[in-house]
Amino acid sequence: MRPVATARLDQQMKRSIALFGLLGLVGCFLPLAYGLSLFDLRHFSQGWSVYLMIGAFALPTIVGASRTETSGAAAAAGLVSFGYLAYKFGVDIFDLLLHTSIGGIMMGVAIIGGLASSLMALNTKR
Repeated sequence: MRPVATARLDQQMKRSIALFGLLGLVGCFLPLAYGLSLFDLRHFSQGWSVYLMIGAFALPTIVGASRTETSGAAAAAGLVSFGYLAYKFGVDIFDLLLHTSIGGIMMGVAIIGGLASSLMALNTKR
Protein backbone atom coordinates (compact mmCIF):
# COMPACT_ATOMS: atom_id res chain seq x y z
CA MET A 1 0.00 0.00 0.00
CA ARG A 2 1.33 3.44 -0.92
CA PRO A 3 1.88 6.00 1.84
CA VAL A 4 -0.48 8.92 1.99
CA ALA A 5 0.75 12.02 0.10
CA THR A 6 0.62 14.20 3.19
CA ALA A 7 2.79 11.71 5.11
CA ARG A 8 5.38 11.91 2.35
CA LEU A 9 5.20 15.70 2.37
CA ASP A 10 5.61 15.74 6.16
CA GLN A 11 8.74 13.60 5.88
CA GLN A 12 10.17 15.85 3.17
CA MET A 13 9.54 18.95 5.28
CA LYS A 14 11.10 17.30 8.31
CA ARG A 15 14.12 16.33 6.22
CA SER A 16 14.48 19.85 4.81
CA ILE A 17 14.40 21.37 8.31
CA ALA A 18 17.14 18.94 9.38
CA LEU A 19 19.24 19.73 6.31
CA PHE A 20 18.97 23.49 6.78
CA GLY A 21 19.97 23.04 10.42
CA LEU A 22 22.96 20.94 9.37
CA LEU A 23 23.94 23.52 6.75
CA GLY A 24 23.98 26.24 9.39
CA LEU A 25 25.78 24.03 11.90
CA VAL A 26 28.59 23.33 9.44
CA GLY A 27 28.68 27.03 8.54
CA CYS A 28 29.38 27.90 12.18
CA PHE A 29 32.77 26.22 11.92
CA LEU A 30 33.78 27.58 8.50
CA PRO A 31 35.33 31.04 8.04
CA LEU A 32 33.11 34.11 8.25
CA ALA A 33 35.76 36.68 7.37
CA TYR A 34 39.54 36.95 7.63
CA GLY A 35 39.84 33.27 8.48
CA LEU A 36 37.72 33.52 11.66
CA SER A 37 34.68 31.34 12.15
CA LEU A 38 31.72 31.94 14.45
CA PHE A 39 33.18 29.33 16.76
CA ASP A 40 36.46 31.31 16.92
CA LEU A 41 34.56 34.45 17.91
CA ARG A 42 33.73 32.91 21.29
CA HIS A 43 37.08 34.25 22.51
CA PHE A 44 36.25 37.85 21.58
CA SER A 45 32.70 38.15 22.88
CA GLN A 46 30.53 36.41 25.41
CA GLY A 47 31.08 32.73 24.84
CA TRP A 48 27.57 31.67 25.83
CA SER A 49 25.99 33.65 22.97
CA VAL A 50 28.10 31.77 20.42
CA TYR A 51 27.20 28.45 22.02
CA LEU A 52 23.54 29.45 22.03
CA MET A 53 23.65 30.17 18.29
CA ILE A 54 25.39 26.85 17.60
CA GLY A 55 22.73 25.11 19.72
CA ALA A 56 20.01 26.89 17.74
CA PHE A 57 21.35 25.27 14.58
CA ALA A 58 21.81 21.88 16.27
CA LEU A 59 18.30 21.60 17.73
CA PRO A 60 16.34 21.42 14.42
CA THR A 61 19.02 19.11 13.03
CA ILE A 62 18.60 16.62 15.87
CA VAL A 63 14.80 16.82 16.01
CA GLY A 64 14.45 16.68 12.21
CA ALA A 65 16.78 13.69 11.90
CA SER A 66 15.18 11.60 14.64
CA ARG A 67 12.72 8.91 13.65
CA THR A 68 10.57 9.16 16.75
CA GLU A 69 9.62 12.84 16.54
CA THR A 70 6.78 14.00 14.33
CA SER A 71 7.07 16.64 11.64
CA GLY A 72 5.08 18.99 13.86
CA ALA A 73 7.78 18.75 16.53
CA ALA A 74 10.46 19.40 13.92
CA ALA A 75 8.51 22.38 12.60
CA ALA A 76 8.09 23.83 16.09
CA ALA A 77 11.77 23.30 16.95
CA GLY A 78 12.77 24.83 13.62
CA LEU A 79 10.46 27.79 14.06
CA VAL A 80 11.80 28.55 17.54
CA SER A 81 15.45 28.02 16.59
CA PHE A 82 15.49 29.73 13.21
CA GLY A 83 13.21 32.45 14.56
CA TYR A 84 15.71 33.14 17.34
CA LEU A 85 18.55 33.29 14.80
CA ALA A 86 16.57 35.60 12.53
CA TYR A 87 15.90 37.84 15.53
CA LYS A 88 19.56 37.70 16.58
CA PHE A 89 20.92 38.65 13.14
CA GLY A 90 18.03 40.90 12.11
CA VAL A 91 18.45 42.45 8.67
CA ASP A 92 22.17 41.61 8.82
CA ILE A 93 21.24 38.19 7.42
CA PHE A 94 21.51 39.77 3.98
CA ASP A 95 24.99 41.02 4.88
CA LEU A 96 25.86 37.41 5.74
CA LEU A 97 24.77 36.40 2.25
CA LEU A 98 26.53 39.19 0.39
CA HIS A 99 29.64 40.22 2.32
CA THR A 100 31.02 37.23 4.20
CA SER A 101 32.92 34.10 3.34
CA ILE A 102 31.49 30.60 2.91
CA GLY A 103 30.54 30.09 6.58
CA GLY A 104 28.41 33.24 6.69
CA ILE A 105 26.75 32.41 3.38
CA MET A 106 25.86 28.95 4.64
CA MET A 107 24.43 30.33 7.88
CA GLY A 108 22.40 32.98 6.03
CA VAL A 109 20.93 30.44 3.62
CA ALA A 110 20.19 28.09 6.52
CA ILE A 111 18.37 30.75 8.53
CA ILE A 112 16.20 31.94 5.64
CA GLY A 113 15.53 28.45 4.26
CA GLY A 114 14.99 26.87 7.67
CA LEU A 115 12.52 29.53 8.75
CA ALA A 116 10.62 29.18 5.47
CA SER A 117 10.60 25.37 5.72
CA SER A 118 9.39 25.48 9.32
CA LEU A 119 6.55 27.83 8.42
CA MET A 120 5.57 25.65 5.46
CA ALA A 121 5.67 22.51 7.62
CA LEU A 122 3.35 24.11 10.16
CA ASN A 123 1.01 25.14 7.35
CA THR A 124 0.59 21.66 5.80
CA LYS A 125 -2.74 19.97 6.35
CA ARG A 126 -2.69 16.89 8.53
